[in-house]
Amino acid sequence: MQTKEIIKSILLALLVLSSVILTVMIWNFSPDLTDADSTDQSNSTKAIGPRFNHDFDEIITPLQMVHVENSTIKGSPATSRVNQFLSLLSEEHITKVEDIQNEQVILLRDLSDNLLILDYPTDIPLSVYLNDVFDISVKVPDRFMFDRLVLDLNDRQEVIIYALQSDRQRAIKLTTSINANDMMQRLKSLNQDLQPYTDIITDRTAINKATYLYAPKEPKDIKSYRTIFNSINVEDLNAILFDDTPIVRTANSGNMTYNNNTGVVSYDIEKQTYDYTNLSEDDLSTRNMTISIPRTIDFINKHGGFTDDFRLFQANHKKGEITYQMFQDGRPIFYSNQLNQIRTIWGERGLFEYSRGLLKTNVTIDNGEKDLEGAEEVRAALANNNEIDFTQVEHMIVGYKMKTKKGPESAQDVQNSSQFIPVWFIQYQNQWYEYQDGELIET
Repeated sequence: MQTKEIIKSILLALLVLSSVILTVMIWNFSPDLTDADSTDQSNSTKAIGPRFNHDFDEIITPLQMVHVENSTIKGSPATSRVNQFLSLLSEEHITKVEDIQNEQVILLRDLSDNLLILDYPTDIPLSVYLNDVFDISVKVPDRFMFDRLVLDLNDRQEVIIYALQSDRQRAIKLTTSINANDMMQRLKSLNQDLQPYTDIITDRTAINKATYLYAPKEPKDIKSYRTIFNSINVEDLNAILFDDTPIVRTANSGNMTYNNNTGVVSYDIEKQTYDYTNLSEDDLSTRNMTISIPRTIDFINKHGGFTDDFRLFQANHKKGEITYQMFQDGRPIFYSNQLNQIRTIWGERGLFEYSRGLLKTNVTIDNGEKDLEGAEEVRAALANNNEIDFTQVEHMIVGYKMKTKKGPESAQDVQNSSQFIPVWFIQYQNQWYEYQDGELIET
């Protein structure tokens, strides 16, 4: 009997001791929330595309690159290889900045016979291009905009870059640390990508090699493509823009409207287009492109909005509107509605308007090749058209027309049977048109 009492006492003591130990462990327990934090962060990240940033040099690119050496002219659309070549600029610095102004045109009499010309589809702030694209820190005139860079590759000097204003009345001359011979050696690696180009005189501002219009001489073997798209989920975009606040939905004749006290969205179900307006932002958009372009790129990047090869295509500082357009093989894609575009307006404090198509490329396959008529034939036809003022032609390029089997109205048709067909496109009086038999057709 005494032995049983001793055993009970020992067991009771063990139980008390265990209880004390467990209590202390509970008081001092700190759970490992690493995985939980990671999972929660992943789930809370709202995105409609791959969660990685597109660099500025992928979004702000030339429309074409043209090498003019004596009487030989070769060029290429801005393919990934061309853009990689231009990354050489990020390895160097600017040693001198000069402001050149002229009442009529920029003469640039000191140019050599070896030039590299980069044409851009819109006016770009020089400070944004140098600082954000190439990480070159240099003071340039405030809000100076350019649409062409001319690189002088004279082998007796370092490379000099001229940033030309669109009216050709002003240029910024940048003396660089780039060795011209080094750039020529790198340029040779692109020889197989360069095709014959030709120079075209449009008006009195085209007076020399730095100011001529350039276009592919005889576009041949241009690839066409067939593409299948996926749809972007409307609810995903709503979650990004409305920030999970209550939303009212209204359906009306094929359109869906979403709104709350901060914003309103118009969703065209048939055309698969999405238009958002921020009601908490006033309608005075920021006209300063040095602010708007970086901020809109950052905003689109944050939710994976660059779902395809989108590039800066138009920066309208009068309206504050910025358009990013879809590209294929370095060539812009044109379509009759905004399925191929992302349009943004930045307000005083944040995003004011955001519009885009709701399709993203799933599969793209080769669909044969096509030859186009030469640049001289296109020039002559436009010059002989009495309804066209040829002096107002700003670009002549080969781009892609997005075509559907049954027409552009049905989103289902677009997804199932879309083609990218190479066609001449003309920028005329600041607008882009498809060229057809001497006529300009609205895109």
